[in-house]
Amino acid sequence: MHKRYRWFVVLFFVLFLTTHQADRFIISAVAPQVMDEFQVTYGQLGLVFSLTVLIAAVLYPLWGYLYDRYSRKLLAGLAAIIWGFTTIFNALSRTFAQFFATRLATGIDDAAPPGIYSLVADYFEPYERGRAMGLLNATGPLGAIIGSILALSIVGAGISWRNAFFITGPIGVLIGVLTILLVKDIPRGSSEPELEGLLKEDVYKARFSDLKKLLRNRSLLLLYLQGFWGVFPWNAITFWIITYMEKERGFTPGFVMLVMVLWLVAMTAGNIIAGYIGDMLFRLTKRGRALFGAIVVLFSAILLYLTMNSRTPEEFLVLGTLTAFEIPMAGPNVSAAITDVTEPELRASATGYLRFFENIGSAASPALTGFMAEGLSLGAAITLVGVSTWLLCFVFFMILAIIIPRDIDRLRSIIRQRAEQLRG
Repeated sequence: MHKRYRWFVVLFFVLFLTTHQADRFIISAVAPQVMDEFQVTYGQLGLVFSLTVLIAAVLYPLWGYLYDRYSRKLLAGLAAIIWGFTTIFNALSRTFAQFFATRLATGIDDAAPPGIYSLVADYFEPYERGRAMGLLNATGPLGAIIGSILALSIVGAGISWRNAFFITGPIGVLIGVLTILLVKDIPRGSSEPELEGLLKEDVYKARFSDLKKLLRNRSLLLLYLQGFWGVFPWNAITFWIITYMEKERGFTPGFVMLVMVLWLVAMTAGNIIAGYIGDMLFRLTKRGRALFGAIVVLFSAILLYLTMNSRTPEEFLVLGTLTAFEIPMAGPNVSAAITDVTEPELRASATGYLRFFENIGSAASPALTGFMAEGLSLGAAITLVGVSTWLLCFVFFMILAIIIPRDIDRLRSIIRQRAEQLRG
């Protein structure tokens, strides 16, 4: 596959995921408008958000299996089209019951990442996947920036929240159509060095009975454990940091906005750079990505502690920006590590399981932090949740560094056997 085209595919999916993330982020910014219009409480709207996350979590393994079985570009395109239409239907709702039902339906379309990550992995050789995954992971904070700007512009202009979704909904449909037209499906395993030039068609597809292999893979289980616990700090920060800055730090809205923009830019850069570092370390040792992940979460815990205990707004801004740059660096290497130990036809399922565990952790973290804040303080709760769970992830990554070479060697052996079979 031509090198320019593979980077076109990555950049196209960056646009895809960034726009989708922006669409997901808008609802948080326009929540006050929604509450006023439908006359609902925090609890009622919070239930909508939680159930939407739960629907996405439950469907991730199913979508992962479908991606491993059928055309990944067609399914990713379908997910985008569903995203577009459910967003439009959500904007058309006139009662809270309609809003509730259509918002829950948007959880169905949170399905694209497993297929996209699996497809991109087949465009890049093992030692180059980290940088591609870094770009894909950067879409999270980048989409948050765009979504915030769009939502705040609409709210500031006094325009209905519906207009934001009337913008992003049709864009989702268009992206879905473009995915089907512009992205090429390639055989699973095409980028494995041993199979170069041997795969003319999609020979390897998942069978339902193969899924149990994923839960017997020790490296994957450790990646899932760190995924579950690793999102606790993320969601404690995402849901509570603005409230913390306003209520406990007493920062002005302008300073809060400055902090958030700098942090999101730093997170975007951290994702991209981490992919390159992970690839470099993986070339040096099979333990490279796991060791890098361990270093990242350890320093994330330290930097978060220093940030939350900083004395001045200037210290908080500088240390927080360094923390924001550091904390996403494990993500691209987790995504790449999944491809290092999983057969090509099971990688979307493996990523789907990771997203399942991450979403379960996402649902638990904000409530845990909130309850802890009632007995301590919000800052202390964020610090305790973040530091303790990242230190736990440090342990998981160190164990992973010990055992992952064996699972990498197992996969390489399978790929070599497949190459011999294809040569006849």
